[in-house]
This record gives sequence, structure tokens and C-alpha cells, in this order.
Amino acid sequence: MEDNKLLRLLHKDPNAGMEQLMNQYTGLVYAVVKSKLDDSYYVSSDIEDCVADVFSKFYAELSDYDPKISSIKTYLCVIARNQAINVSKRRNLEGGISLDDEQSLLQVADDVMIDSELAEDELRREVIKAVEDLGEPDSSIIFRKFYYGESSKDIAKAVGLTVSNVDTRTHRALNKLRKLFGGNEV
Repeated sequence: MEDNKLLRLLHKDPNAGMEQLMNQYTGLVYAVVKSKLDDSYYVSSDIEDCVADVFSKFYAELSDYDPKISSIKTYLCVIARNQAINVSKRRNLEGGISLDDEQSLLQVADDVMIDSELAEDELRREVIKAVEDLGEPDSSIIFRKFYYGESSKDIAKAVGLTVSNVDTRTHRALNKLRKLFGGNEV
């Protein structure tokens, strides 16, 4: 169902609207949450609870949702990502590794290469900064296309460009980023 029809249904009949929303997007929300919550540490009920929280939060914030800014799909993905991060943080605070426990420290040393994680975080920050430095609308196009998974058609509507222009800007922006990070232009 299209976003505008789904929004009308949510306002007219919230129960039917939420049922349609969940039927349409539960798989996507589940995939986003699951990608953020490691299977070895979280049981399926943790993931399912987080998915339910995503839909509850969406309904609670329905009046704040602006379809001009993002699609329902994108909005749900952002909520799902944030909810999963919150669950992870909460779990770490409640039952995380104690720095006083020598065995826990040994476990971390065995299981996690902390230096590589720090390097990945630093690289991630550099990439985000580089994308932001592209300026508008290129930075929005790149974030929407590769972070939120939006189609060129949806991005074109959101930023007021043609699909062809979005694709051209994407290609040029990626070439700039490749060049900046030492890769070859395509």
C-alpha cells in the first residue's frame, strides 16, 4: 500500500492501519533489528520485542512523522536501527563485561580485536565526514541511497530532481569519494 493511503488508514482506523503497516514492513524491520543485534548474544525474543517496540514507537510518534522528509519505510528503518542500538546499550549496562573481572578481560582479548574495531570506527567517521563534505544535495542522495536503501525514484521525489539527475549525481559523488580514498574512478 502506498504511503499516503497507509497514513489515511492509520488516522481513520488505527487498528487496521497498524495491521497493514505491520504486514507490509515487519520483515524489513526485523532484518534491520537483527542486523544490529548479534545472534550469539541476543535470543529471538529480544529481537521480536525490539521489533514490537519499533511499531509502538512509530504509532506514538505518528503525529511527528512528515512524509515530505522521508518515506514510511525509511522512517521505520531509522526507528528500528535506533531501537536496536538502545537495546544493545541497555543490555551492555545491565549485564555487560565487568572491567574488574580478569576472566572477562581475557575473553574480550580472545574474541575481539579491539584495534581493528577502533580502526573501523575511525574509517566510518572519515567516510561520513567525506560524504557530508560533498554538500547538498549530493550528501543527501548518497545517504538516502546507500544508508537507507531508497530508490533513485524516491530520492528524486524527495530532493526535487529527476531520476536521471539523481543517478548522475550518485555516480559523480562516488567517483569523488573513490578518488579521495585512493581508489580508481569508474
